[in-house]
Amino acid sequence: MSASGRAHGFWRGFLAGLATLVLAGLLWHAAGQPPPVYAQIPDSGAQRNQMIKEQAVTNQKLTQIIELLREIRDLCKAEAGAKRSAKPD
Repeated sequence: MSASGRAHGFWRGFLAGLATLVLAGLLWHAAGQPPPVYAQIPDSGAQRNQMIKEQAVTNQKLTQIIELLREIRDLCKAEAGAKRSAKPD
């Protein structure tokens, strides 16, 4: 076999390997996760209702946190006032 015949065989093998890798990559990608569209709620009205419910729960939790922080603030003010009144001038 001549040198040019070996070179042609090399390039044929190289291109066949490259095509195999591209095909494997495409199959791997196709078998992966479904598109994000399938993961969403198909009804936009139901999606908005779900978002509103989640926002209401978040607002309720934030209100509870605010109340707790106010209680802590009031207790700290009361303790500071008690310490000031207990100090002899």
